[in-house]
Amino acid sequence: MLDLMQLYGTDGAVLHPIQDPSPVDAATAQFLGSVGLPHGRFFSSRAGLAGVERDPYVLAALFALGDRYCPEESRAWHVLGYLPAALVVLDPSSGAVYIFPESARDYQLAHRDVAALVHCLTEFRKLEDAYNAPEPDVEGLVDTFRAAVNAFDPTPLTDPDSEWNRMLEEVHEEMW
Repeated sequence: MLDLMQLYGTDGAVLHPIQDPSPVDAATAQFLGSVGLPHGRFFSSRAGLAGVERDPYVLAALFALGDRYCPEESRAWHVLGYLPAALVVLDPSSGAVYIFPESARDYQLAHRDVAALVHCLTEFRKLEDAYNAPEPDVEGLVDTFRAAVNAFDPTPLTDPDSEWNRMLEEVHEEMW
């Protein structure tokens, strides 16, 4: 994940301590502990951080704070962070990543695992950086993003109503 360090710097990657026993599957724990998650303007992965330790941040407790409905099957999922208009969570038993769009009761499968989430975030950061150049080729940037994401994990773009497709529409409409 060289791109992660190049795009976000050493301060822009949040590592999660590996616990024994781990509340998440082994592959996810290893990835979060060795590669981590990016933290920047577009994705905040500092949810639940206290000092250098990551507090247990379980979805049911977070939703209870806001008196928000939490689907039964997702109550034990872990909060990974926030996109501009969505909460990003992890099913600790499967390693799958889900998104709860802002103000929605239901969730969407977003990524097969945290590696796919990080890949998608780094590709979006590249899109965002290129978008801010003088006279960007918006269509080309979106096409490049789609190709890079689909080659690694097509899950984020499969559903036309997915959060990632919604964000790409905003890029097309030059709302960024």
